[in-house]
Amino acid sequence: MEKTLQQQYILIKEGKGNKDYFLKSARRVFPEFISPLTDYNTAVTILKHKSILSEGVGGIVTQNSNKPNWFKIFNTNLKEAVGVKDTKEYGDQNSFEKIDKETAETLKKANYDNANSKNIDNVYGQSFLMGYYTEMKDPKNANKTVDELKAIVLKNMAKDVNYYHTETSFGVKGIGYTKDAPGLGEPEAPKGKYKSSGYGDLKLKESIKRKSLLELMSEDELEEEDVISERTKQEIDAEKKDVGDEIKAKEDRKKEIDAAIAALKGRQGQINSEKPTDTTGA
Repeated sequence: MEKTLQQQYILIKEGKGNKDYFLKSARRVFPEFISPLTDYNTAVTILKHKSILSEGVGGIVTQNSNKPNWFKIFNTNLKEAVGVKDTKEYGDQNSFEKIDKETAETLKKANYDNANSKNIDNVYGQSFLMGYYTEMKDPKNANKTVDELKAIVLKNMAKDVNYYHTETSFGVKGIGYTKDAPGLGEPEAPKGKYKSSGYGDLKLKESIKRKSLLELMSEDELEEEDVISERTKQEIDAEKKDVGDEIKAKEDRKKEIDAAIAALKGRQGQINSEKPTDTTGA
């Protein structure tokens, strides 16, 4: 069985291998790395960089058993970064981080004040755009300038950051979010055994009766049966009426035919009585 490149490399280091055979095998297995002009040392360097060869015994990479204690190194460096132990000689190293009063005041004035609610840059941009669109559509603000509209929006949002969500919607005032509607109201946190699901134990009001699915299905079936029964009764009554009308029409027709036949018979009798009597004798 042919040996691997790692095994051949170990044998060569022990003085038992063949460098030419090693190069031939390396060129056959890794032609993209080893060319015909590559010598042994260069080939070994390339294969080591590609993690194909390693300095190990029996193909197993050896590791240094003396691992650094990273926790100890971290704690030592942390102590050096925070401050030295000998405060008498070097002083408190943390005191260097304290800022004098004058510098603190200067920084306070120079830093951006993000707590000022009257600053247009401190309000939520999307809500501000929604508010500007709403105020621009309001007929009362037809003659207002851009700056005046911005001032109105900023004033409303300073009172309530969600003003243009609760009081308006789609640029129309008076139709914002509301909780005064069936099924809405203040949201309540789920409680009970299954609260982690987001539902918890549902509590129904006393005015709402619990009904099983079977009960609801039974009610629907009864209602459907009532509708079918009512429809069937009406259809039967209509059919009876149609049959009665048809029988009456046939009876009337029969009377008319009988009257016509009787008239024809009467006419025939009259004709026979009006015929002259033959007195000549044949």
